[in-house]
Amino acid sequence: MRPGRCTACTVIFALITLSCGQETTLVLTDGPVYTETERYRYTWKEGDGWAFLAWAMDIDDGAEVLALQSGFLPQERPEPGDTVTLPLHQDLSEALENRLESARLVRQATEVLQTGDTLAVRGILLRAMEKDPSWSVPAYDLSLLMLRQEGPQAVIDLLQPIAHKYDAALLQSEIAWNRGDTDDALRQLEICLMDDNPPFEALAAAALIYTVTGHYYQASGIWREILASPEADAAIRLMAVEYAILQEERSQRE
Repeated sequence: MRPGRCTACTVIFALITLSCGQETTLVLTDGPVYTETERYRYTWKEGDGWAFLAWAMDIDDGAEVLALQSGFLPQERPEPGDTVTLPLHQDLSEALENRLESARLVRQATEVLQTGDTLAVRGILLRAMEKDPSWSVPAYDLSLLMLRQEGPQAVIDLLQPIAHKYDAALLQSEIAWNRGDTDDALRQLEICLMDDNPPFEALAAAALIYTVTGHYYQASGIWREILASPEADAAIRLMAVEYAILQEERSQRE
């Protein structure tokens, strides 16, 4: 394994930071349309906002779509206590309340983190996990904190319930890479690649591992995919250009 390539892969993994709330899975515009009586009537809480609700509800299209489909202009904001008819079925009310309470706790943990009180942060994130065990965000954030404080072994069990989520898989891939298990690192990244829209960090890390293990064809395909997307981070696109050039030079020599 060439040192330069190893360093590059480490750079990709270093892009993972404590980022409360990155998961996006639901697109409201593609979902069913409910009648007025079927839709969930939500009571607006202090501190709510369209961006906050959209993040907590995993809406890809974000705050603007949620506001419009709830009967508001994006710049309009209900007052605490107001009733808002959300574009979700009323049967989801309990699940949504639990998710929003979990999201409020994650938001609180982010604020407390600025004080350096990591013990308090861990307690808040545990409460968030208990409120909505199905949401990977608090478990992922807690695992990042534990990884820094206690090392990789401490987070394995914590990540297990969300191992199928790309953020957990990306973190487990980093752990496997750091212990020298290239095969397991790649296996975890391939979980990310099965997602409809895998994160570019996962694509780049997979391409690097394919490169160092000699799977140049697979690596080239991923680098081209990154270069074709204007949404990719500039640093990752630059890395893709560099490796695409190296691959082209290798092909000419063979």
